[in-house]
Amino acid sequence: MSLLAQDHSELTVRGRSRGWLGRMLQPTLGKKFMLAFGVLALAGLANWYLVETMLAKTRGTAAVVNLTGSLRWLGQRVVLETGRFVHDGSRDRTPIDAYLDQLDEAVRVLEYGGQVVNVETGRLPATLENELALIGRAAASLRRLVEQALADKAGGRDTRIGMEQAYRAATILLQKADATAERLTQESVRAERQAMDRLALLGLLDLAFLALLWLLVRLRIVLPLRALADTSAAFADGRRGMRSGFRSSDEIGRLATAFDGMAEQIELDFRQMAADAEELRKRELGLRMFSLAIEHSPVSVVISDAEGIIEYVNARFSEMTGYAREEAIGRTPAILKSGRTPDEVYASLWRTLRSGQEWHGELLSRKKNGELFWEDVSIAPLEDAQGRITHFVAVKEDISGRKRNESAIAKLNAELEQRVAERTRQLEESNRQLESFSYSISHDLRAPLRAINGFTHLLEENEGPRLAAESREMLGRLKRNAVRMGELIDGLLELSRVTRKSLALERVDLSAMAGQILGELAGIQPSRPLQANIQEGLLAEGDATLLHAALENLLGNAWKFTARRDIARIAFGCREEGGERVFFVRDNGAGFDMKYADKLFGTFQRLHGQQEFEGNGIGLAMVRRIVTLHGGRVWAESLPGEGATFYFTLGAGAAETQSARN
Repeated sequence: MSLLAQDHSELTVRGRSRGWLGRMLQPTLGKKFMLAFGVLALAGLANWYLVETMLAKTRGTAAVVNLTGSLRWLGQRVVLETGRFVHDGSRDRTPIDAYLDQLDEAVRVLEYGGQVVNVETGRLPATLENELALIGRAAASLRRLVEQALADKAGGRDTRIGMEQAYRAATILLQKADATAERLTQESVRAERQAMDRLALLGLLDLAFLALLWLLVRLRIVLPLRALADTSAAFADGRRGMRSGFRSSDEIGRLATAFDGMAEQIELDFRQMAADAEELRKRELGLRMFSLAIEHSPVSVVISDAEGIIEYVNARFSEMTGYAREEAIGRTPAILKSGRTPDEVYASLWRTLRSGQEWHGELLSRKKNGELFWEDVSIAPLEDAQGRITHFVAVKEDISGRKRNESAIAKLNAELEQRVAERTRQLEESNRQLESFSYSISHDLRAPLRAINGFTHLLEENEGPRLAAESREMLGRLKRNAVRMGELIDGLLELSRVTRKSLALERVDLSAMAGQILGELAGIQPSRPLQANIQEGLLAEGDATLLHAALENLLGNAWKFTARRDIARIAFGCREEGGERVFFVRDNGAGFDMKYADKLFGTFQRLHGQQEFEGNGIGLAMVRRIVTLHGGRVWAESLPGEGATFYFTLGAGAAETQSARN
């Protein structure tokens, strides 16, 4: 933990140092001004130094020129004082020694530099070393000759030759001093010209720097500030998309960045405000429309506070109750109590509303004039942001007319139910009598039919060989009709049993049932080619015996009417139409004309002759009875010579597939 703390502290210190260094290196406007003023100050100091150097050099040159001139004067004074000393008989050589010392000092200053008339001079340029050497030798020669002349004077010797030599030495010193002064003057002029050139160059550099500084100030300060001012004015004038676009690290750049960010936010705020204003306008329009709709609503609307004090009622309330708006506002809905509604209803109403839920019910209320009326009432609580109930909104509808109609309808329904029950009983009785009659007739017809069959059989056995051909033909026709009559009677009995049978519902595998039936049919005529297509997993809820009879008739018809095809193609399957499962049996048999489709399912109705295809006309009628008993319907589609498809349903929820079941 200590290492982590130490690392964290080191990172913090480094981060602070980097932040401090970054702030120090950030080119702010103040730092730029400080840099500019620093450069200006340095330029001023350079100018001052150059001028001061030039002036000092000029003063030094002038002092040296003066000093050179003083050599001439000192040489003359030395010769003059020496002559006076020699010719006038003076005994004091102090002035001569003083002038000689001054002459030596002047030569020394010229050679090594020093202070001349309070002006500090340096050594002369190397170009004047020869002249200085000549001056030094001339001064030394002058001193030596003066000393010789003084010595001759002291020794009583002739001083004329020495003085002439001294005069010549002084003249040489004067010439050398004049030449040196001339050279110094030229050097001074050249130095002054060079200094002037440098001053001019420095002035040009100063002007260039000032121009650059002015350009930088204009480009980086004046123009950005002007652009920012123009952008601000345009933005204030309503052009919200205006931005400065100026970016830099100084205060103006930060100001421009801050302005652009502020402008962006203001534009977003304005857009949001515009959207909010538009939304507010739409809501206000919606509220006006809603208020208008409520005010002219065909139902009564009542708004009360959390204590049930009415704050608003619409016009329909006044029409329905007789209370004017001013009479209702400030009171409670208890003014409509009739005393006929149990208190438990109101207690349940308030419990529901206090729990934050909507209450709906019917109340028997009383109008202002005392008339009773029924209201269909829906009351909903309104809550604030904290979930506290602030108001209740009630929507009421006068249902007195509906109540009267319901009472009348209930009375009529009771009478109708009684009448229907009576008619149903009568119909059931008639059906039972009809079924009993049909069964009795079918059963009673069997006895004479058996007698006819017996007599024709005996007649054929006993008298057959002796009968004429026409008689035998008539006897055969009689037998065939008797057999057909028996089949019709069997069909009637089967149809009667189907009608009387009650449904024993169970789960039936129709796919397996269809496969079994087709297998039995193919077993009867094994030589007939059959291509069967049975959809797997088809289940149904129904009576297994009746459904077997229905499928046996449908598949039997398909087998019968494909007898003349090279390959009988029979399919059994199911499809979904409009949420309903539709079973079908399809074949490639003889088919039929759809204009006779309405006769298919009638009793004893046939669309093909007995000679073409045998049958009694009972099978499809039985199929319709069975399907109807299961709450379904049956129909067929076909084209002559192109086969037929029979469809049937078994009622809602009666059919399902194996996958749906799983």
